[in-house]
Amino acid sequence: MTEGDEDEREVGGEVDLGRVLALSDGVFAIALTLLVLDIRIPDEVHGEEFLRAMAGLEPAIAGYLISYLVIGVLWLAHHRLFRELRVRRSRVMSLNMLLLALVALLPFPSSLLAKHGDEALSYAIYAGNVIAVFAVQSLIIFVSQHYGDITPKPGRFPRFGWYLQPIGASVVFVVWAVVAITGHPGQANYAWWLLVPIVLVTRRLNQSKQVLTQS
Repeated sequence: MTEGDEDEREVGGEVDLGRVLALSDGVFAIALTLLVLDIRIPDEVHGEEFLRAMAGLEPAIAGYLISYLVIGVLWLAHHRLFRELRVRRSRVMSLNMLLLALVALLPFPSSLLAKHGDEALSYAIYAGNVIAVFAVQSLIIFVSQHYGDITPKPGRFPRFGWYLQPIGASVVFVVWAVVAITGHPGQANYAWWLLVPIVLVTRRLNQSKQVLTQS
C-alpha cells in the first residue's frame, strides 16, 4: 500500500453508510420539495384573471414534472450505487458532498426552464447541471473501482457496466439541449425517447451471464 493509499483510508475504517444515505436522502427530498414553489399564481387575481393565471401554469407544471422525474432518477442511481459501495475513502465522501451540492442546485435551472423556456440558455444550464451530477457520479465509481471498494457489475463488462447509465443519460441531455438551443425547443422533449433503447441496451449488457471479463 502506498502512502497515498494510506492517506485516503478513513481512520475509523468503513463509514456508517446509514448516515451517508440519510444526509443524501435529505438533500434529494429538499430539492424535490423546492420544485413545487414555481407553481403559483398571484394573490390578487380573481375571476377571469384567476382562470387565465391557472391556464398559464402549464409551463411551470411541465417543468415540475420533468425535474421531479430527473431528480427521482438521480436518487435511484445514487441509491443503487451506494448500496454496492464500501465507503472507506475521504475522497468518495468529498465527491458525494459535491454531488449533493449539484443536486441541491437543480431547482434553480428548473425554475429558469419554467419561467424562461423560450431562452436557449435555460436548456443549456439545466443540461449542464444534470450532466455535472452524472460526471461526479462517474468519478465516485472510478475512485471506488481503483481501491476495490465497489461490487463489479455481473454482466459482460464488470467495470465499464457502472458507467453505462451516467454516460447514456448524459448523451440524452446533450441531445435535448442541442435541439432546444438550435431553435427547436418544442421538439427537444422527443429526446427523452432515447432513454428507451439506452435502458434496454444497459440492461442487456449488465445481464448476469458474463460473456467477456475485463482485466
